[in-house]
Amino acid sequence: MSKHFLFRHLEPREAERLMAFARRQVFHAGEVIFRRGDAGSSMMSVARGQIKISVSSVDGKEVTLAILGEGELLGEMAIFAGHPRSADATALEDTELLVLEHRDVIPFLERHPEICIRLLGVLSERLRRTSQLVEDRTFLSLPARLAKALLDLGQASGRQIPEGIRIGFKMSQKSFGAMLGASRESVNKQFRAWQSDGYLILGRSYVVLVRPEALRHIVDAERFGIAEGESG
Repeated sequence: MSKHFLFRHLEPREAERLMAFARRQVFHAGEVIFRRGDAGSSMMSVARGQIKISVSSVDGKEVTLAILGEGELLGEMAIFAGHPRSADATALEDTELLVLEHRDVIPFLERHPEICIRLLGVLSERLRRTSQLVEDRTFLSLPARLAKALLDLGQASGRQIPEGIRIGFKMSQKSFGAMLGASRESVNKQFRAWQSDGYLILGRSYVVLVRPEALRHIVDAERFGIAEGESG
């Protein structure tokens, strides 16, 4: 947590004081961390693993709002507003969290108002992500939405290997499709088509982006009206 941009500018003594309040909590793959409506009494940082943030309707339909990885925060909205959790959080793989309770966070922030300013940036970015997700689902076709999601995952958690950018894919294609407003079958069909075209390699629990520039062109062609064969 001390490496997160919110806290990394603290003096070592202050960072140690903050870390003294944190407790470690481990969740196994598929385990629910909290559910929508739960009391929000803590803020967490992902030390290891991936977490799916989602909401579900009464008839069981699920929409994935975000995938959070190492170093990202969750639960920060409820802890400051005092409201219940606004979404579900589920571990996509074995995950370790560092947890800070409301009673410890608020007094600390009162002593460090500059961190509150940085935290506003986190909240603004979270809102921007949600707005972008709604915009993409409204205006972009499935191939463009899927390409953009893969590029975003590659930037956030991908690593360079000789074949391209490898993304550890812990989500099921059903959950991934739900995030994009599409069926598992549609997502799988597009994955297979791109694999045949040489754009990516689809593994059992990973995807390698072999030609990310081709995926970027698919997105740009719809968002900016770039014709086939053009670049930019």
